[in-house]
Amino acid sequence: MEKYRSMKAFIAAALEYSKHQSETTASALQRNLGTIGASLDLSIFDPGTSIATEFYVSLYELASALPSRSSIIWSAVAVLQHACKNSAARQTLIHTYKFTPILTRLLEANLTAEKRIRVLQLIQELTYGVKISWQEAHLPYLISTLTQWVSQSTEEEVVALSLGVLINLCYKNLPAIYTLMRAVDTKVFVKTLLKLQSYNMNTKVQCCKLLMVLESIHRELTDTDILDFATVTFCSLISALQEKNVLLLRHTVDFFDDVRQKEHSRNVLATYPGYAEGVENILLRLENNSDPECVALMMEFLVSIIRLQIPSLMPLYSKCVRTAMMWVPVERVCSKALSLIRIVITDTRRSKGSLEILNELDLSVLMLVLDSGYEMEESGSSRSVESQARLTEFLQLVQEMVRIPLVREKVMQTFTDQAMRQILRPVLEESEAATCEAVPGNLFQDPATTLHVHALSLTADLATHDSNWLTLYSELLRKKQIQMVMALALFTGDGDVKQRVLQLPSSVGFPQECISAVAKCMGELEPLVLVQGRTACGQSSKGRSPTEQGYSSEMQMPLFSVAQEERLDLFITKLEQAFESNQIQDTTTSAVMELYEYKLAAMRHAERATQASLEAANSHATSLQHRLAQVVAESSRLHQLLFYTQQCLEGSRTEKICLTAKLKEEQAQMSRTRETQCQEIRGLRKIVVEKSATIDQLNRTTAEYLGQLETSKSTIETLERRVNDLLTEGKVSEAKAQELATKINELSRVIRKMEDGSNKQKQLLEEKNREIASNQNHISALKQELQEQAEQCYNREKALSEKEECIERMKGELSDLSRMRDIIFELTAKKKEDLNTS
Repeated sequence: MEKYRSMKAFIAAALEYSKHQSETTASALQRNLGTIGASLDLSIFDPGTSIATEFYVSLYELASALPSRSSIIWSAVAVLQHACKNSAARQTLIHTYKFTPILTRLLEANLTAEKRIRVLQLIQELTYGVKISWQEAHLPYLISTLTQWVSQSTEEEVVALSLGVLINLCYKNLPAIYTLMRAVDTKVFVKTLLKLQSYNMNTKVQCCKLLMVLESIHRELTDTDILDFATVTFCSLISALQEKNVLLLRHTVDFFDDVRQKEHSRNVLATYPGYAEGVENILLRLENNSDPECVALMMEFLVSIIRLQIPSLMPLYSKCVRTAMMWVPVERVCSKALSLIRIVITDTRRSKGSLEILNELDLSVLMLVLDSGYEMEESGSSRSVESQARLTEFLQLVQEMVRIPLVREKVMQTFTDQAMRQILRPVLEESEAATCEAVPGNLFQDPATTLHVHALSLTADLATHDSNWLTLYSELLRKKQIQMVMALALFTGDGDVKQRVLQLPSSVGFPQECISAVAKCMGELEPLVLVQGRTACGQSSKGRSPTEQGYSSEMQMPLFSVAQEERLDLFITKLEQAFESNQIQDTTTSAVMELYEYKLAAMRHAERATQASLEAANSHATSLQHRLAQVVAESSRLHQLLFYTQQCLEGSRTEKICLTAKLKEEQAQMSRTRETQCQEIRGLRKIVVEKSATIDQLNRTTAEYLGQLETSKSTIETLERRVNDLLTEGKVSEAKAQELATKINELSRVIRKMEDGSNKQKQLLEEKNREIASNQNHISALKQELQEQAEQCYNREKALSEKEECIERMKGELSDLSRMRDIIFELTAKKKEDLNTS
């Protein structure tokens, strides 16, 4: 795709750089990293695509091979900071790609204050919510460095960031807590934290959180601690909002929500008296805040507070909804704002409170969520994770509003079934691209599955009130894609999604055959889910590569043999027993110290070997996770291809059934046509016999006409020759007449001269005149005869042309009749063959 061009170029440049390190390849890397880091489209960092997976793996391999002084690695740091703005990408970077060890190595260098803060900020982003289940190799150095900066640094920002990273590492991670307790004197460190609490509000909430983390290991939090934490939370939120400190806000909001989810803590938090004042102050600040990330986190905090169901907050619900409506058009806040509105409406409906909050709702503003999704689809790009989250929250909000009779009609007029069809267009269309978008790439907790389940649940609710929605609901349940989504939700969805799917069979218009169809889809999906499940947990079952095993074996070669170490331990034990019983006589202190030094050296060597083995295991585990991510991306692509193939196969089966039925119908039609043709053939045979007699008669007539024609042609040729002779004679006569005329003229001139000529000459003249008159009469007769011959020739030619036209017409009819006879003979022969065959 076009938007992944920079990532593809970076992957190619990173591969080339790994083979040939030069200024040209380094410049290409810098250029591509700069382009990616400046991209406005954060959806390019969405996990799940094979391109994004390959990009993260290439970036990790590149960063792990670069020295800390390289300018390229700082470009990579900038790209990671930019990618963290995409929440889904940040979660993937935290739990899958694990850049923290590389960033920890950067802390070892003598960094400038600016770069140190950049690295700490990124580490804080990439450790937020991290799960540490074992002693990772980079933890001791990272925690000792952070505690050193917390205790000794004079830079407030460095101290605050170090505390934030420590909290991320230690929160719900016992290995990190034990590492921290080994790295510092706990009592001294606690005193340091208590001292830092009084410096400023930024460190106060973090010190409080870290102290509560450390104390939670030994005892449950007291009611006083929880109430103090609530007080500190509101103060720190206001301070963080003013400073637009996103990291501090995230720490505060998430920790408050974690405390709220525990039953004892929730009951204590419900008794805090300052919620109304604190929430009103927050809402006032939100009206003047322009940072989307800060506002989104505050929306999360308000949702968490409303879930406590505090009665004193109900008068502020209208103001909460009004504030949330202001931020619905902002994409990065939209889903959180919609969630806040939904929670407020749900709590109001549950407590049967005042419905004045509905006056704050503007449906035209809410429908802007759909407009942004339509624009993305029209541009040809698929929905991003954030876009799917917004649509899911929108559908849940609409479902809550529909359950209120006062606004149901208005909502149904604004949000029609056509709008729902637009949302579900990826599953309603039958194309390969639509199928790939409808079927999730990752079978586990996919946002598209959640979106489609909520859309189906809303459609089921609206189907009871409108026939158009009922038609849409019935159409959706017949779609194989929707059945597959329901089956997938039952496999991998969370509790709420599964509950919604299980409630659908009791809805209006749900066909019973859909249950068996969903069960069949579950059977088709089960192998895919099992394969991806094995892939997801396959990391723990794979051993190290032979190279790493050899490296670990080399690093773990003991200083002493096993027998020597056992003898050393036994001798030290005996020495301790002798010392305790005062039986040491001639043993010198230096010998004992030397013996213990041997033991300490052996323990240090074992520790170094264990650390090296741990680093190799960490490196291999990260490599396996990267390989796993690539395998999952490829597996997802193959799953999509397999699902599309199954769809095509089912379509082919359906088409085969239709073609079989059509073939039977065609055969029956052919049988009926054959009977009709047989009857026509019998009738045509009679016609052929009649036409054959007519043809014979026409042939005889034609022969006669041909004879006459030949005779006429001979006559015409004779006449033409005679006409030519007459024309020649006429020309000769005309020439003679012209000569005579000339002579007459000469004679006339002679006569005029010889008026007094003799009678002989007169007689001769009269004779000549008579001869001229005779010739003229002869010429006139010849001309008349010539004209008659010409007319007779014209009439013969006309009769001849009519004969030829008649002959051509007879030949055409004869040809048609011959062709008809051949067709009849062929049909008769074919029928005989069919009869012989049957």
